[in-house]
Amino acid sequence: MKAYELESRLSKITAEAKSEARFILEELFGVSYSELVLNKDREYDSERLNEVLFLREQGEPLQYILGKWYFMDSSFVVSPKCLIPRADTEILVYEAIRLLKNEGCVADLCTGSGCIGLSMLKHRGDISSAVLADISSDALEVAVQNARALGVYDKCIFINCDITKGLPEGKLDMIVSNPPYIPTSDIETLSKEVKREPRLALDGGDDGLDIIRPLVDLAPNSLNKDGYLLIEFGYDQEDAISALMDERVKSGAYKSYKILKDYGGNPRVLVAQV
Repeated sequence: MKAYELESRLSKITAEAKSEARFILEELFGVSYSELVLNKDREYDSERLNEVLFLREQGEPLQYILGKWYFMDSSFVVSPKCLIPRADTEILVYEAIRLLKNEGCVADLCTGSGCIGLSMLKHRGDISSAVLADISSDALEVAVQNARALGVYDKCIFINCDITKGLPEGKLDMIVSNPPYIPTSDIETLSKEVKREPRLALDGGDDGLDIIRPLVDLAPNSLNKDGYLLIEFGYDQEDAISALMDERVKSGAYKSYKILKDYGGNPRVLVAQV
């Protein structure tokens, strides 16, 4: 099978056919982008390629098929046990890295694969420790694998808990989170691929704020003075998030907040300071 033939097959199931074809061939055959361009008639054949293509045509996300995906500049183990890391979440990480003071202690809540907290540890060697918490013990197993692979395991504390019932004990300089935020009624409208991801990591309740709301309310008691809370939310939830935070600022729970946009120009990340 030639590269353009693979791309043609993939185009029937995804708008990202060109990039997926390139990624598959790079991963399975070790070819560079320049080789793909210069050797357009090269044949690529293997049982693994046939298997990948078959599973992809059944709607399985490519990330789960390959068992890994890239976030920031690192490769992360991913599986159906956890949410797939997405590029827009990098906006949160870059801001967190910029704001965190030296030798800070952070918590990544609803950590999933651990891509947020572990990326912070990798890029900020001065972070003293990171709590990675998730209600799913299966997701935490994936985060542990990634922490070991990235060489930051010794700085991690893994906690299996429901953060709506209380945050991990201790004072933190920063809390980061990409919680479930999709309204329950919207779940069935998602693409076939997204619906293969854990519902526990997607479903945010009736208005999508079932996790965000208690997290906003509980965070001030766990944060040090001038500490920060950063939360990813849905592209259409800015008004609800702003209304929530206006009330919390007025009550004195937070000093201030701002909203950051993602790569597509959509509101995506809440940054609040206590």
